Amino acid sequence: MKRKLVKVTIGVAAAVTLIFAGFGAKSLADNYWSGHADVVAINAALDKINTKLQTKNQALATAKSDLAQTQTDLATTKTALTSAQTDLATSKQQVTTLQQQLTDLQNKYTTDTANLNTQIQQKIAEIQQKITDGNNAVDAKQKEVDAKQAEVDSKQKEVDTANQTIDSLNSKVTDLQQQLATEKASKTSQLTQDQKDLLQAQQDVSDTKTKAESIAAQE
Repeated sequence: MKRKLVKVTIGVAAAVTLIFAGFGAKSLADNYWSGHADVVAINAALDKINTKLQTKNQALATAKSDLAQTQTDLATTKTALTSAQTDLATSKQQVTTLQQQLTDLQNKYTTDTANLNTQIQQKIAEIQQKITDGNNAVDAKQKEVDAKQAEVDSKQKEVDTANQTIDSLNSKVTDLQQQLATEKASKTSQLTQDQKDLLQAQQDVSDTKTKAESIAAQE
């Protein structure tokens, strides 16, 4: 734009020179005022062009400065974008790693839970088996006790039977003793065969009593 303004200025100067050369001094003096007005108009136009040029140059400088700032901002933004993309990639990698860790922990939890449940079931089965074995042992002991009780009851019945036998024998002994007393009272005068029979009866009674006492002692 400056070059264009210089060209215009040079052109105007050349035109003025030609005017002075062509008309001479007198013509120049005669036409001074009208040419002067043209020069003033041209200078005014040049001032306007110069003002516009300066304004445009200022705007151009501002635009260049804004462009440079924008380019700087763009570079900064690109750097920030690259950093953000790097952070995003890192974050994605971290998320992937954390997800894998979570999956591993979930798998471990599932496995540990299954193992623990298996151990619990095994312990329950062992306890139930011990309870069953204990119940069986109690039942076996109860059967032994019942068998011993039955044996005791059987022995008690034998004792009861032996006592009844002893009572019966004692009753017989008493009867025989009473009979012997009666015999002695009624036959005090008979001393021969009757004495022998009496002695034999006494011996039988003594033997029976001894046998009964022996049976009672065994029980």
